[in-house]
Amino acid sequence: METGKTGKYLKYAIGEIILVVIGILIALQINNWNEEKKGKAELNQYLSSLKENIKNDIIVLDSLVKRREVAVAYCKKEQLNFLNETFNFEDTRNAFSAYVDFYFKSNTSGYDALKNSPYLGKINGTALNNLINNYYEKIYQIAEVEKSYNEFVESLEAKQAYDFDRSLAMAYFFMSPEEFEETKATKDDIIEKFKESHNSAAFRNIVSQAVSLDRNIIGPYKDAHTIGDDIITEIDKMIND
Repeated sequence: METGKTGKYLKYAIGEIILVVIGILIALQINNWNEEKKGKAELNQYLSSLKENIKNDIIVLDSLVKRREVAVAYCKKEQLNFLNETFNFEDTRNAFSAYVDFYFKSNTSGYDALKNSPYLGKINGTALNNLINNYYEKIYQIAEVEKSYNEFVESLEAKQAYDFDRSLAMAYFFMSPEEFEETKATKDDIIEKFKESHNSAAFRNIVSQAVSLDRNIIGPYKDAHTIGDDIITEIDKMIND
């Protein structure tokens, strides 16, 4: 101050402050960039897990579609026999596929992890988020239809068990040919037992209900597959962006 250099020192001090502020801003920007990069990497990990879950779901869905389609085709042929008041041993035997329980169990581990992470908000409002919601709504619909059908079959199957003895028919299905040959049952006995089942109200109701699965369950299986493919496409876009 005595030498009149106050202005120079103030300019120097202000310059130092500006440099410090710039340094802090740069450090904050780098930190934000690193955090954003880390967050994207972690989100991608969650999305990759979800993608693998859905890919596995699709494999199961495709398998169920094939099995259900075979069963429905058998039941449609047997239903024609009901309507035409005819009996065909092979058709009745094949229509017993209506009794088989099929349950689709989606692997939700990736989705659950994403929901419980701090990164779910990053996909809110995106096409991917809408697809994920649609997918799991469809999975819920499938579960409800499967549960309803399987419980319907189980209740009528229990009633049918009281109406007549099914031991011969079950032996025909589950015993090996060698084991079955050791029994006293004849082919005529087997045909008569299947005809008895063919004429029972419980069997006819089960077969008729199975035919409706062409629309009520096979359609949703295929819808879930399509939505799953769209989710995989959107995840790939997001990960590679």
